[in-house]
Amino acid sequence: MESSGARATIIDVAREAGVSPATVSRVLTGAKAVSPDLERRVREVVARLGYRPNPAAQGLLRGTTRAVGVVVPDLGNPYVAQVLKGVTAAAAAADFRTLVTDTDEQPDAEFEAARELARWADGIVLCASRMPDAQLTQLATSVPRLVCVNRVVPGHAGPSVVVDFAAGITLICAHLYELGHRRVVYLRGPESAWSDAERDRALGPARAAGLDVVALPCGSDDRAGYRSAERALATGGTAIIAFSDYVALGVLVRLRELGVAVPGDVSLTGFDNISLTRLVNPALTTVAVDAQELGRTAWRLLFEQETRPAPTVTVLPTLVVRESTAPPATARG
Repeated sequence: MESSGARATIIDVAREAGVSPATVSRVLTGAKAVSPDLERRVREVVARLGYRPNPAAQGLLRGTTRAVGVVVPDLGNPYVAQVLKGVTAAAAAADFRTLVTDTDEQPDAEFEAARELARWADGIVLCASRMPDAQLTQLATSVPRLVCVNRVVPGHAGPSVVVDFAAGITLICAHLYELGHRRVVYLRGPESAWSDAERDRALGPARAAGLDVVALPCGSDDRAGYRSAERALATGGTAIIAFSDYVALGVLVRLRELGVAVPGDVSLTGFDNISLTRLVNPALTTVAVDAQELGRTAWRLLFEQETRPAPTVTVLPTLVVRESTAPPATARG
């Protein structure tokens, strides 16, 4: 058969090799042994015609797709992208493909997105899920393998890997208090974000220790930070704690436009330690989290954890002090 430019099918391969399509499938999937001569003849025809098997069809025959699905709230977020990179690297090492769905911070879209992705993947990594607890519990019973990154559902024993966000905020609050700050602003993440509720848990003890913390609604990206900068300044706080580095970068841009010096007039902190935090001026004080390791851990829990249900794996963050924090102007007086 001469190639006409059209993509070869399994029927074309079977006809050229003088065998049945079922035999071609057995050779390519390894589902059943065939003679060496027959295997060589089929593979020679496959190579000559440039035949590429349909992964979905092969998955049905093998009982596995050799794919992992990842549902993320925002691919534009550098932190989320690093988690995805960790999953992808681990999957590639095991000869798995990675299928990704971005739900654009829409909690209502997550459930159906994950269920649809599960049709084409052997397991699902749900990153920073915003869906309600009841929906997530239902999802866990309807997909064969599910691991959550930065989300825990009370009463649900499925595997998850999470950052200790409360510990990270405690480190930031202690750092600012030691510098002399007594009134600070926390720019909150999305209302539906489990990680924001975890951050909020640390604010009570900080207040009890003498730090006046004003919490303002904000969001999870640079645009939200940009929009919230003036409201943060209006509180009279001498430091701003942003939900994430991504948010902090938006705050920093707006403060510069307003002529507000960081840290001369107000200190600023982020969370996650994305690469940009070292490159901006001033470099950002933040909390370091190895996002790629979160992704690699999610992979291990998904496919390498023998005992189920697996416990929650908690990762402790560390404080990275840079130039965006300093004693308040009144203390320098």
